[in-house]
Amino acid sequence: MYNDLINGRLGTLRSSMRNAGVDYYLITTADFHNSEYVADYFKSREYFSGFTGSNGDLLVWADGAALWTDGRYFLQAEEELAGTGIALMRMGEKGVPTVEDFLVKNMLPGQKLGTDGRCIPISRGDRLTEALNKVNDKACMDAENPEDSSLVWDIDLADAAWAERPNLPTGSIWFIDKETVGESRTGRLTRVREKMACEGAKAFVLSSLDDIAWLFLMRGSDIEYNPVALSYAIVYADKVVLYINDNTLSGADAGMLEDEGFVIKKYSDIINDLKKIGTDIGCDGTVMADPDRLSYALYMSLVDSKAKIKTLTSPTVLMKAVKTEREIENERLAHIKDGVAVTKFMYWLHCLREDPAFINGDKKVTEIEAAEILLDYRKQQSDFLDQSFAPIVATGAHGAIIHYEADEKSNAVIEKDAFLLMDTGAQYLQGTTDITRTFVMGQPSEIMRKHYTAVLCGNLELADAYFPEGTTGPNLDILARKALWKYNLDFRHGTGHGVGYLLNVHEGPQNINQKGRMGRLGTPFEPGMITSDEPGVYIPGEYGIRLENMMVCVERGESEYGHFYGFETLTMVPFDRRSICVDEMSEYDKELLNKYHSLVYENIAEYLTDEEREWLRAETAKI
Repeated sequence: MYNDLINGRLGTLRSSMRNAGVDYYLITTADFHNSEYVADYFKSREYFSGFTGSNGDLLVWADGAALWTDGRYFLQAEEELAGTGIALMRMGEKGVPTVEDFLVKNMLPGQKLGTDGRCIPISRGDRLTEALNKVNDKACMDAENPEDSSLVWDIDLADAAWAERPNLPTGSIWFIDKETVGESRTGRLTRVREKMACEGAKAFVLSSLDDIAWLFLMRGSDIEYNPVALSYAIVYADKVVLYINDNTLSGADAGMLEDEGFVIKKYSDIINDLKKIGTDIGCDGTVMADPDRLSYALYMSLVDSKAKIKTLTSPTVLMKAVKTEREIENERLAHIKDGVAVTKFMYWLHCLREDPAFINGDKKVTEIEAAEILLDYRKQQSDFLDQSFAPIVATGAHGAIIHYEADEKSNAVIEKDAFLLMDTGAQYLQGTTDITRTFVMGQPSEIMRKHYTAVLCGNLELADAYFPEGTTGPNLDILARKALWKYNLDFRHGTGHGVGYLLNVHEGPQNINQKGRMGRLGTPFEPGMITSDEPGVYIPGEYGIRLENMMVCVERGESEYGHFYGFETLTMVPFDRRSICVDEMSEYDKELLNKYHSLVYENIAEYLTDEEREWLRAETAKI
């Protein structure tokens, strides 16, 4: 029935395609702001494919469809696409073309590609246009194909084909005070305007929601788990125009912003304002925009304005990534609170696995129930606001699905003697957390312990990295993987991502990845950047293991060779002692584990009950 539903929706979409005169239609995951996670209104790809992962492109044509996603979601996509007729394109795998390469190979000259240009960035629009130019070059035009292939970017066919589509979100907006983050709106705007002056720009268009939230100390609730608000902004030398939905800003907050030189306009006014911005700033004026963040549709409005356009990575991206001293201090506090909550939960799991009723199968706890118990522990912490993403609590084989999320259909009872993988996080007033622990619910096999220990050693050795200024993520990635390689194992996801301050749990520009991002080595680490450390191993049909801490880049020393940096681990939660195979650890790895466990006990023991503290003392004892 479920697959028949998806096939019916695809049929309705194909009918809309015929009416619009397009032969292929591309639905991306993003919203109007190229966000990773989106509000329900923007979940068109999920609606038409049934695939619920956070990354993927759906391409539909008259007699077929294909979905592209990355290695985190291969197993999940196989299950969710079953019976839909949608082919799974495993991104990054040998022989798998990109969407653009697929179009070049399969489209005929004269055929049209449709997409909602509000949901692709400038850079993606350029790549699609380049692909269509190659389609036109494949063969000479003939009587059957008198026109060139082209990109029809100004249609939203999903809207016409999606019955009962949710409304755009209009959550309330609130603001962080400058004392919390150690910098005012004025200070951040001054830094941005200095960059604008260096680039010769009279206006800077911002579309990325977390960049806007960071710059204006603004938070919202329009995307679940991500405290951002649907908004656009244009920064000028003497004012800021902020575009937001009606009734999302209080009168007092509006007055505060207006006193600081802000002009508040409707969210939908951005298109018309960009079309005339060339006149507003003068014929010699330049508009600055980020090609990976501003939508193709808004870019075309800028083109219509005849303004000079300078595309470059938004200066807010790097500024946002380098946290202030106050933000780092607050993040340390947030991670102690979160460490207390997660450690209490791990003690609860310990008691469960020792309970004779659980061992005998008489006491059953599901994945969703476990996630709710962990959430309750977090709610007990002061200044807790929300989770930072949908919790991943996966027992047994579910752990091998990298971004598994339990629902009513998949929700499983926690298995005895199996691994339980828990990837969760929280939003506190003091910052954002993201932690993964894997806990064995009984007695692990020898190979389970060896795999767990290899992942653990990778986590510890990456956290202990010592490196010179200019080092990027791909330079460090081997530290997290080499212990797994001796078992001929690896993992198909990045090793580390940036994390926002009371913002998105995934942010850039830095990352730790074996191949870099889009073929680039990436952004060098700087002191103040907060990044995750999360190696893993996944055995399909059996189990998954992932161990994740957050860490901040810090100064380590200086010599005639320059500055040297390292990491300070922020996460304060023990690893599962029962899963460790000590014989597989070097003396160096043992020293790293003992040092970390000592810090965990020192930071959180006082906040635990006597029973919890005694368990933690044994769990963190030297090995």
